[in-house]
Amino acid sequence: MWKGKTVAKQRLMQNVIQRLEKRFPGPHDVFIKQPFPLLIATILSQNTSDMNSRRAFHSLEAQYAITPGVLAYLSPEEIQPYIRIAGLYRIRSQRIVEVSKIILEQFQGNLWNILRLPLKDAREQLLKIPGIGPKTADILLAFIVKQPTMPIDTNIFRVALRIGIVNSRKYQLTQKALEELIPKKKMQTMHLLLIQHGREICKPRSPLCQQCPIDKYCDYPLKT
Repeated sequence: MWKGKTVAKQRLMQNVIQRLEKRFPGPHDVFIKQPFPLLIATILSQNTSDMNSRRAFHSLEAQYAITPGVLAYLSPEEIQPYIRIAGLYRIRSQRIVEVSKIILEQFQGNLWNILRLPLKDAREQLLKIPGIGPKTADILLAFIVKQPTMPIDTNIFRVALRIGIVNSRKYQLTQKALEELIPKKKMQTMHLLLIQHGREICKPRSPLCQQCPIDKYCDYPLKT
């Protein structure tokens, strides 16, 4: 699977895109359009469901303005009751306060100047901020300034492995493989589609192969 020329791989990926778009009709976008709130939402989304992370974000938003100037001056304990539903609330609250202070003190509370840099430079600057890893940086770049970059999460790793795009769980290798195959205009859409497919069908255990729209391109059923 996935051997041959790049053109053949791209054609196969086109079929995957078409099938996933049909299976999971849009809209395909994030619900937050500003960089700092999206950063906080991403912190809340790690290792939890979309429903719980959204409830935590809206609960926090209802109590405090989601700005560095407000969150930097709160204690973790003041944040915790509102994000408890997301789980790991002690760790998350600490991270939210810390990253808010850094962005306020070092960047005057404004991430736009970083995000407007060329892609490579922007990613390097974001990764210097404690609490921002590769996935979070790429989410900001992909969904706020529409850079052609593919954020990779555990669902995307799993799908990419099962259909043979990559044979490792290294972030950069998986990202590079997908970015070479997915058209730039489809990058953000495919990030969300692959996550949805991984959560609903291509599950870690007992994947629903009989319901899978891209099973014909996947070797995984042969291994079960």
